[in-house]
Amino acid sequence: MTGRAALVLVYNHRYEKNIEILERIYADRFSHIYHLMPFYGGTRPNVIPVYENSYRFQGYMAQGLRDYFDERYDHYLFVADDLILNPVIDEHTYLEHLRLTPEASFLPKFVILHEVDHWWPRTVEAYKYRVDLLGAEVRNELPSHEEAMTAFKRHGLELKPLKFSQAFPPQFTARGRVHQLLRRVKHCLKRTKYTLSYPLVGSYSDFVVVSAQSIRQFCRYCGAFAATDLFVELAIPTALVLSCGRIVTEDDLALQGRALWTDEDRKVLDPFGVQLKTLLAAFPPTYLYLHPIKLSKWNTAL
Repeated sequence: MTGRAALVLVYNHRYEKNIEILERIYADRFSHIYHLMPFYGGTRPNVIPVYENSYRFQGYMAQGLRDYFDERYDHYLFVADDLILNPVIDEHTYLEHLRLTPEASFLPKFVILHEVDHWWPRTVEAYKYRVDLLGAEVRNELPSHEEAMTAFKRHGLELKPLKFSQAFPPQFTARGRVHQLLRRVKHCLKRTKYTLSYPLVGSYSDFVVVSAQSIRQFCRYCGAFAATDLFVELAIPTALVLSCGRIVTEDDLALQGRALWTDEDRKVLDPFGVQLKTLLAAFPPTYLYLHPIKLSKWNTAL
């Protein structure tokens, strides 16, 4: 089965030099390519200017919907401009490799917040998040708390209160440590439960596929979460849970994404000698994508 897909490239910043490079990378693989670029002032018809903080780039997806939406598409592949998809993924093969049906969407992996066993600032942000933000009337734009909980259960996602260490950031000053200690004592005495005010889930969000059935509702929720300052790695997965009937993750796939955050991680790139042509020709066959790949540091001649 072959799907009809739109490739929507998402830029954190106004890197106009990357437009031509990415067009060369993907032009033979996707017939319909769009670029969501902050504050773009050029004239390319497929580059959509957006106006939002890059920490909330779910807002780009919401703002750009009118320009990239088309009834002919079955899926919208949102790909970060510094993420390179395995060359086997194209408009003819994405359904097979991502194991998607027309109504299904894709997300790399869910991060269940109460299960996070290391310091992650997103858990603190999730605990602090409130739908009622002054100046943003979105409560009626999102599902109710009960409706959201039903959606989470539909996807097999459990929500439990956070631990003290997940709800509050570590303190590094003497005064801060004293306040933290007093807060912890109060927590122990009162047996406080740190329950989220609105159901949220996390995920790596630099590669997401949204079905045509869900795209309008997904973007609506993305816009609401952007207006209420929710970080993108909480906003996008939660919006997908609230809007989609079925979500495929990397747990269901043969190909696995590879994040390159440490020097050890980046050694996987050593064989390619910062030559983009070499990377694309000999892309590691078991990886769904590599991220980040900063194109400004590579020889991008193809």
